[in-house]
Amino acid sequence: MEFRDFCHIFFVRRNLFFVVFSGCVLLSFLVFRFQPARFEASLLLNVARSGMHETTEYTYDQFYRLQADERFADTVVRWVADPSVRESIRRRADAEETAIDSLSAKRLSSQVIHVRYRATSPLGFGRMAETVPAVLNEASARIDVASGHPDWFMLVSDEPVIRDARLPIGFLVGFGSAIGLFVGFWSVLAVWYFVGAGRDGRGVAPGKAE
Repeated sequence: MEFRDFCHIFFVRRNLFFVVFSGCVLLSFLVFRFQPARFEASLLLNVARSGMHETTEYTYDQFYRLQADERFADTVVRWVADPSVRESIRRRADAEETAIDSLSAKRLSSQVIHVRYRATSPLGFGRMAETVPAVLNEASARIDVASGHPDWFMLVSDEPVIRDARLPIGFLVGFGSAIGLFVGFWSVLAVWYFVGAGRDGRGVAPGKAE
């Protein structure tokens, strides 16, 4: 089959191609319109110290302090994933169950932890912004009960940033267009093969001259 014959197939079946393509794009609009509401809150926790320990020794430009902060930040990430800590947050935050179930934390640097959680509305977050650092600071304080270090770790939080966490319209339309091109392409070839069996791309039966 020559290239012009191949193009002729799509020219003849162009209505089918555009119907399939338009249907996929329309479906992407419907998915955006009817997807459930979902909001995501981003909370930054900064590792700080409760006090200052005076020393005359060389501190290696705070190298070991940064290392300690990094290890503590890793510990906080593990706490957020612990069921008992989540239950403490749930009891005190008065938040939706989805906000607790989606609660996650990731260390961004030695002293910065990114906490995320989701809910179906901004009101569904409850008091998560205040409860999360409070519960984690209490867990940290329990470790320091015996030693009583004057410069023990503490977490300081910023105001959370809330955004619409639904799939964006641009992504859905782009994805729907790509699917429409793929499905439309193979739909045209499938119809030509099964419905137009016995004819080539120009509509001429094999073995017969035009």
